[in-house]
Amino acid sequence: MEETVEVLDLESELNTLRETWPDLVEKCLVLQPALKRDLRDSWPLEVTETTLIIGFDPEFSGEMEEVKLLDHGGLHSLFSKQLGRSIRIEYRVMNEAVTWSHQAPETQEAPPGDQPFSVETAGTNPDEWIKNKSVRQVLEVFHGDIIDIQR
Repeated sequence: MEETVEVLDLESELNTLRETWPDLVEKCLVLQPALKRDLRDSWPLEVTETTLIIGFDPEFSGEMEEVKLLDHGGLHSLFSKQLGRSIRIEYRVMNEAVTWSHQAPETQEAPPGDQPFSVETAGTNPDEWIKNKSVRQVLEVFHGDIIDIQR
């Protein structure tokens, strides 16, 4: 009787985790809203047969401790399901900043007649205000959204 051994493609799994990381972080909203907020400054660093190592932005290393306090097994379940096996989760502070959650929306080439940001023409349109680099930076740093614009 021959025994089949399943070989894990750990590099491929890590790439898949990285590609789906924003969606996985979004799913944490169901587990605990604060987990979603804290994991915005995280990134999957390494995956082994038994462990997932999640790195945290050095500027927000306190969020790593908060995740440890808030998580009561939900992250283990989420990532074990994603990887198809039971895994342990470890956390580390990274040497560099996390960028996936702080990137400006991709800008498409402006159609003819489209103007760059202008306070006069933006009015109360959030899509216009997001064109402003300063507004976008504040939203990215504080993980904010434009809810209401008042004159």
